[in-house]
Amino acid sequence: MDLIDRTVVVTGASRGIGRAVALQVARAGAHVVAGARDEAELARLAAEHENLRTHRLDVRDPDSVDAFCAFALEPGPVDALVNNAGIGVFGPVDELTVEAWDRVFEVNVRGTFLTTRALLPSLRAQRGHVINVTSDVSARTFANGSLYTASKHAQRAFTRALQMEVAEDGVRVTEVRPGVVATFFADGTPRPADASALAAEDVADAIVYALTRPDRMRLDEIHFHPHGQTPEY
Repeated sequence: MDLIDRTVVVTGASRGIGRAVALQVARAGAHVVAGARDEAELARLAAEHENLRTHRLDVRDPDSVDAFCAFALEPGPVDALVNNAGIGVFGPVDELTVEAWDRVFEVNVRGTFLTTRALLPSLRAQRGHVINVTSDVSARTFANGSLYTASKHAQRAFTRALQMEVAEDGVRVTEVRPGVVATFFADGTPRPADASALAAEDVADAIVYALTRPDRMRLDEIHFHPHGQTPEY
């Protein structure tokens, strides 16, 4: 779809990939509603483009999601949702805590579900688009990655089921699966600069590409890696 004057919601938008997505979509002419927990960073983001509106959002909390979505819908319907909020915790299974397990699943899986569920009526009415930002590891795993990769496998399964449920309504659902990205992650600290990693803007480019495909095209998945990284399937 043409993004000019469309309304696009982006979660996890205060930094990293979400911030890059919000800015690139706004620059493409869309009205962006950006949510995250860090209100100070959201205020700085909103100051960067006139097409940006922001509101605090904790994707784990149904009341917070409902308030955010009501704010997003105030001016009119939502045309697209980018579920980007996510965290990662890594370690051997016998060293993982229940608190860490619950926190990762609450953000990555429950958050994707809650925000999608709240906005689905509008997305159906608009024949809109859902973008779920997962990871290269949504279809593979690795040692010490049981928690993070399990959450990403769950997001992938959710995405596939949603694709089946809403296809007849004209709603498109795309999973975006980047490899290593030099961005904020896990505890909120940025990864060290790494010339071999993707930039947050690379992921944003892929999302803008997905959102602007013609109506005749359904793009189920975008899977990409840093150049030089050997993909594992």
